[in-house]
Amino acid sequence: MGTSRVGIVWPEPVQDRHLAELERFIGHGLVLDIEPIRTDPEPEQNITLALVEGLARDPENGHAAGRLAERGAQAVAYGCTSASYVLGPEGDAAIIDEMQAASGLPATTTSSAVVEALRVLGVRSLAVLSPHIDDLNDRLQAYLEAAGFTVAAMVGLNLRCDIEDVEPGETREIVESQVDRPDADAVFISCTGMRTAGVIDHIEVSLGKPVVTANQATLWHLGQLAGISTATPGRGRLLAASPV
Repeated sequence: MGTSRVGIVWPEPVQDRHLAELERFIGHGLVLDIEPIRTDPEPEQNITLALVEGLARDPENGHAAGRLAERGAQAVAYGCTSASYVLGPEGDAAIIDEMQAASGLPATTTSSAVVEALRVLGVRSLAVLSPHIDDLNDRLQAYLEAAGFTVAAMVGLNLRCDIEDVEPGETREIVESQVDRPDADAVFISCTGMRTAGVIDHIEVSLGKPVVTANQATLWHLGQLAGISTATPGRGRLLAASPV
């Protein structure tokens, strides 16, 4: 089996726990390169609609993808759910177009990757957990509905910062007790800051349905674009076999 180098454009400084979470979704065939838009730590900013819209329009998104291509990436992704859905399908497509033009590579975003993952799993209706405020959650629901899905439930934690501090066990408890609905074919856990790798399988067994998460879908779709299987046992149905 060969290997493929793939890249993620990250809109903020990369924390050790970001890397640790992403690495848990990397199959044997992938080598991951991350290019942060910003590298210097900044004062903590509240995650607002205006802030996320600014991330989506940042001209550095394309430049960062170009740098990943220079280092040998074979496919690139924009690693942020909210900034890729916040301006709707057109805004999401604009980020992809910008990265493809700058890098000459196949590209995706976390939101586009989630849509593709849900379609591959045959999902029509889903229940969603988002850490964000309602202004963003409304945009997420509109984005998913525009992609053809029915949103059976949207549960927002209304966090404005420190999303990475949510413990995986807490996420599991919230999904099982507050998010899931009988009429949902699957559960989607939004945001690349959510730490989900260790609980996806447990939730799937408990609920009897697939669970798609932001980082899981992003790495899966990068593998698809690079033409290599990303099978990773223990990380949900999406990555259980993951044929190209």
